[in-house]
Amino acid sequence: MVLFDFATKEWTDLTQLPAGYSRWSQDGKYVYFVSPPGIYRVRITDHQVEQVVNLKEFRPAWNWIGLTHEDAPLALRDVGTQEIYALDVDFP
Repeated sequence: MVLFDFATKEWTDLTQLPAGYSRWSQDGKYVYFVSPPGIYRVRITDHQVEQVVNLKEFRPAWNWIGLTHEDAPLALRDVGTQEIYALDVDFP
């Protein structure tokens, strides 16, 4: 995942993890993304990556994630039918 700075016209690596289905946080300080086995976020200022949710036992349907207005992750679970779960997360 890379970020383009229009002021400097330079690309910056945000993470070396494979990253899919990225979403900006409401305040623009983080980008959330999927990288097996979970959902991660990277802080834009220092590129610090942290795992938000481990989905190892969740059996996710990897074609979609979202965020609530409080930046809690939303994920689809593969149970033969489509269900949406809001995941409670306590951020430091």
